[in-house]
Amino acid sequence: MKLKKLLALGALTCCSAANAQINDWQNIDERIAYTCPDSVQEARGHVSTYQMALQNQDWNEAYISWKWLMEKAPYSITGIYKGMAPYMLYNLINASTDDAKKKQYFDDLMAMFEARQERLDDLNKMEKSDALRSTLGDVLAVKAEYYNWTAPNVPGSGYTLNKAWDNFATAIKMVNEQGGREITGGCLQTFFMVSDAIYKYYAGQNTPDVWREQYLQDYLDSKDACEKMLQLAKEAQEQGDTEKAEKLVATYDGPLAFIDQTFAASGAADRDQIIAIYTKKFDSYKTDINKLNNAINLMAQNGCDDSDIYYEYAVAAYNIQPTFTSSIGFAQKLQKEGKAQECLTYYNKALELAPNDDVRGNICLRVARALASSGAVTKSGEYVEKAISYNPNIVGKAYYQQAINLTKAHDFQTAVTYCDKAAESDITVAPAAERLKANLKQAIAANAANAKAQAEYQEYLRKKKAEEDFWKGGAK
Repeated sequence: MKLKKLLALGALTCCSAANAQINDWQNIDERIAYTCPDSVQEARGHVSTYQMALQNQDWNEAYISWKWLMEKAPYSITGIYKGMAPYMLYNLINASTDDAKKKQYFDDLMAMFEARQERLDDLNKMEKSDALRSTLGDVLAVKAEYYNWTAPNVPGSGYTLNKAWDNFATAIKMVNEQGGREITGGCLQTFFMVSDAIYKYYAGQNTPDVWREQYLQDYLDSKDACEKMLQLAKEAQEQGDTEKAEKLVATYDGPLAFIDQTFAASGAADRDQIIAIYTKKFDSYKTDINKLNNAINLMAQNGCDDSDIYYEYAVAAYNIQPTFTSSIGFAQKLQKEGKAQECLTYYNKALELAPNDDVRGNICLRVARALASSGAVTKSGEYVEKAISYNPNIVGKAYYQQAINLTKAHDFQTAVTYCDKAAESDITVAPAAERLKANLKQAIAANAANAKAQAEYQEYLRKKKAEEDFWKGGAK
């Protein structure tokens, strides 16, 4: 039954409980009576049957009771909208060999998500804790996953890669802007896989630039969402909930690494191509502050923040509305020109324009990365220290940046020490720090082997020369 019909049914069957507030409902009977006052016991029976059938993975039995509850008692339990409910329909779709049945189950799945979206505020009032409540972004993210898993195998579903992408993009943007709880690392990974498939399609048509800019943005958005959820792990660790922190890291670090690896393998981050794209777009972007700032961020994230076009965007954005982002770009331009004092002036201007110390700490880390990439490793270390002074909560990230700085300076042993300090300070940085540490140990071992080989070779030359000198001396 379509959502509008379900809502109409609810309106028509409301009786004595019609004026009740959902958050005042104390028990399941009151919630059932809201739309089904004459069949409370029957509804109770369907709730029990549904829950037992789910436990037994009897999807057909569960579906019968689920269908009844969705149509006649849609506020009975929240479990008919979430948890095992979509998984039940997913299994029915996969198991069915009847195309008409597949389509019916698929339509039910999509209608269930639509109903959950429509009733989200009321359903959240029925939950006992904040941990069980969802945002609209959470719901849309789960819906996007199930659409992507099921629609390609359902005749008549209208599945396209673009529609799958649109579902994910809407959800992830909402979660990035408003926060969320249920968006999974797997969801973010699947979203990026869809975007990657679209990019590869256009690349196969020799027109990768059709999707390249969007693909770059998708990379940043999905990575940003992963990092936001990893931040929750850090908060859990600080609150002493190590189990939750470790679970979040296990859920999101893997997808984040996958997203980075997939993006690196795609070739979309080709520096020359990105520079060419934004060079062409500059005239149409140069009066739009939002487009300018977005382009600045994209280029900075993809190794183009030492290019002339990056500087043009930064200067244009700064002249319209100075921000810490454009100030950093301006500073990098001056840094490349060798104007060290002016460069630091604009870096400090970025700190002035930041809204709070937390942002200032992040800016200092960004400045540290920019300085390190230009070879100013010592100065980069100074901004790492500044970052910690502004925001002690990012000490783990700051130590990790210092490990990178020391790696660039070929001080591998000290870099290993900072990797350990980073991992100890921030559980969300630990996996990346461990990976860098492993690479550093390989480099240390290789250097040691090279040093040993070099010493052995020098000893061989010494002995050879001594032998030659001996025979030369004897020949006189």
